[in-house]
Amino acid sequence: MKTNFSTKLINDPLGDPGLMVGLLHERRALLFDLGDLSAISNSELLKVSHVFVSHTHIDHFIGFDRLLRVVFGLGKTISLFGPEKFISNVEGKLAGFTWNLVDRYNESLTLEVTEVHANRLLKARFSAIDRFQRKDEREECFTDGILVNEASFTVHTAILEHRVPCLGFSLKEKSHVNIRKDQLEKMNFRSGSWLNELKQCIYDGKPDDHIFKISSRENNDLKIPLGRLRKDLVLISPGQKIAYIVDTVYKASNKARIVDLVKEADLFFCESPFLAEEEDRGLERYHLTSRQAGLIAGEANVKKLNVFHFS
Repeated sequence: MKTNFSTKLINDPLGDPGLMVGLLHERRALLFDLGDLSAISNSELLKVSHVFVSHTHIDHFIGFDRLLRVVFGLGKTISLFGPEKFISNVEGKLAGFTWNLVDRYNESLTLEVTEVHANRLLKARFSAIDRFQRKDEREECFTDGILVNEASFTVHTAILEHRVPCLGFSLKEKSHVNIRKDQLEKMNFRSGSWLNELKQCIYDGKPDDHIFKISSRENNDLKIPLGRLRKDLVLISPGQKIAYIVDTVYKASNKARIVDLVKEADLFFCESPFLAEEEDRGLERYHLTSRQAGLIAGEANVKKLNVFHFS
């Protein structure tokens, strides 16, 4: 499958959990969880634009300091997402340092922090230029589990159980729209910026009867329905879906939320701290067994299961 994602676990299966997804054509990256980040180079961390934290147990959040240290003073804005009380968790981390000289720097660092609740998103901004004081607090609607909806991908979440709210995530690449160059020549059309406009119309879901104005080598004012161009000139292939689930329990209602989130994923990264025969221990500690991870993957019809976060 052609994909714009470059995906790797941050540590080995016995280390702190975390997943990095590079966006190959955009020179940036998404980070899922902030455990031990020592295996990631500074140059890789500088590409991070979004961070998705499942919960703030130490093995999922200790790397916040490393990320902050690397990106500080470079004028970046980073979006962070986490569960209930996440804004206070970030604020507490920032309050642990002294910021008396930050007003001497021209390049600030801004953290846009989003806290996920069942029916709403709480947001706040922390900027170095303001000594990381909490600003611009607001509440936004939370619809269909969507955290991020960009031109090339979406990120969905579900609130899972770990004796505290723990977020699971799915990252879905939008469909690839490619122009058939052989057909472009055969139909006698000129290349040009209109091809990008054509792709955007398809991404936007414009109807087949939408009229497109283009020029050929003989005619500078052709009007062709989008449906014909979609059929004759375009190849559409599905994008990749990646799911990330950690630190949660195998109970009926919780399992249903996981299955719904990870359904049809191409890559499913799922914690599996305990062996199949340790089911009681997993239930007590709100973690999954290897068998339970497999059952979820089968029910969700994922293509590849990658278990990690072993005890």
